Amino acid sequence: MNLPWLQYGCDFGANAWQMDGGVARPERRERLVDVFGRLADCGATVVRWFLLCDGRAGVRFRGDGSAAGLDDCFWCDLEAGVEEAGRHHLSLAFTLFNFTWWQRRRWIESVHCGGHRRATTTRERRAVLVDRVVGPILSRCGQEPAILAWDIVNEPEWVTVGYGTVNPFAGMWPSAMREFIRECVARVHQETRHLATVGLASWRGLKLVKGLGLDVYQVHWYDRRERRAPLDAPIAETLDRPIWLGEFPTAGSERTVHEILDTARRAGYAGALGWSAEAGDPFSGPLPKGSGH
Repeated sequence: MNLPWLQYGCDFGANAWQMDGGVARPERRERLVDVFGRLADCGATVVRWFLLCDGRAGVRFRGDGSAAGLDDCFWCDLEAGVEEAGRHHLSLAFTLFNFTWWQRRRWIESVHCGGHRRATTTRERRAVLVDRVVGPILSRCGQEPAILAWDIVNEPEWVTVGYGTVNPFAGMWPSAMREFIRECVARVHQETRHLATVGLASWRGLKLVKGLGLDVYQVHWYDRRERRAPLDAPIAETLDRPIWLGEFPTAGSERTVHEILDTARRAGYAGALGWSAEAGDPFSGPLPKGSGH
């Protein structure tokens, strides 16, 4: 199941809204315990959880837009989250970045949300981001048994020219996005014993990540994408690695959860994660008991 957050972008690290951090705070941790308990009770085994989102908390930046590192609260929150997952016998698939990281900058009550494209526009800045942000996270958590996988970017197509945008000033060229993903995947393999994946918006984006060393492919499906990327397409037969259905609607769909899962199994998917436990949008509903098995 996708968690995917208790509060978007604010589960890990500090900002002007939460000077003392996210899920390590007693009231937020209590809520996390409740959510993890419900997920475990309904049979979920893997939880996909967004980590840095659009950079609104946890990451420190320099004046030139490059990453400076992670704040102290980030580490306390990460430790609390991993500890609670292990306590509830859940495996985590952490999503490092959301595509909103690259979208236009917004200021919300003194908090800088998104607009971090400059941190990845050159090879040098991408290396800085990997060295100062991605690498330390992976090094610290590399042997953690409660973590199954690192999802490098959620739905990168929306900010990749030729895939989900035609504006090179509002996204990344495919070559640059591929290089960034490749560098992060290499660091996953260097620092951890976990899997590396990328959560694509649909299987039509697979070209963006093939050949980058992923351990498992991952695509998302919603009814609105059925016409161009049908769920029952035998994509698994064309791939050199297993494939997950990383997101599918547990509400607001013409199909039931069981119908979606049955279709995914027949199409060759090796696993599926429902959307979602806590996002609170029209596509999020309760996971029927036993679906996790």
